[in-house]
Amino acid sequence: MKGNRTLLTEFVLRGITDRPELQVPLFLVFFFTYLTTMVGNLGLIFLIWKDPHLHTPMYIFLGHLAFADGCISTTVTPKMLMTFLYKNVMISLGECFAQYYFFCISATTEIFLLVAMAYDRYVAICNPLHYAVVMSKRLY
Repeated sequence: MKGNRTLLTEFVLRGITDRPELQVPLFLVFFFTYLTTMVGNLGLIFLIWKDPHLHTPMYIFLGHLAFADGCISTTVTPKMLMTFLYKNVMISLGECFAQYYFFCISATTEIFLLVAMAYDRYVAICNPLHYAVVMSKRLY
C-alpha cells in the first residue's frame, strides 16, 4: 500500500506572543523568575545540608522537594527562554520526549515527596508519642 508516509521529526513551538517588541521583556521576566526559583531552591538545600539541627524528617523532605522543584523548572524554562531570543522555534522529537520524560519523573517525585511529608505531619499530630519510632532515620 502506497500513500503519504511523512515522517514527523520536529515540532514548531508556539510562543506566548508573536510581537517582536515583547520578546525581550518577556525573556527578562521569565529569566528573573527562573533565577529566583533556582537561588531559593539551592539556598534551601544548602541551609538544610549545612545546619545539623535541620536534619529532621520534615526538613530532609523539604530539601528533596526543593531539588525536585528545581528539576521541574530546569526541564522546561531554558528551552522557553531560547525561543524568546532566537527565531528557531523548532524542537526535535527526541528533545521533546526527553523534556517530557524528565518533567514527568520530576513531577512524580514531587508528588511522592508531598505524600511522605503529609504522612510525617499526620504521625506528628495524631501520634506524637510514637513519632520517633514511626519516623526513624531508617524509614526516611
